[in-house]
Amino acid sequence: MKTIAEGMSDSWVMEKFTDPHEGHAFLLKPDARIVVIDDEAIDESTCGWLLGQVRKHAPRALVAYIAAVHSPETERRARAYNVQYYTSKPMDRERTLRVLHSFENAAH
Repeated sequence: MKTIAEGMSDSWVMEKFTDPHEGHAFLLKPDARIVVIDDEAIDESTCGWLLGQVRKHAPRALVAYIAAVHSPETERRARAYNVQYYTSKPMDRERTLRVLHSFENAAH
């Protein structure tokens, strides 16, 4: 099975971070146009901080938040930051690729 990164076009440079704090330098790049957050590896308290960092440092980026488990509070928080929220666990690769391709088209 292909990964999400393999399903995206070659025109995108993708970076993966397993620790939300490691992505800070990526967010400071002027060409960071799409941010995908998979919350499987972050706890509830980190979620708000991470969303705030994304909006502070990459205010124009399109952001998709993929939730491992639906939480109305997390969804409200994500939408308050103008983030697209999806519950997609177990990962529905085809649905996620459709969403990311729509982001890709919007970002070009």
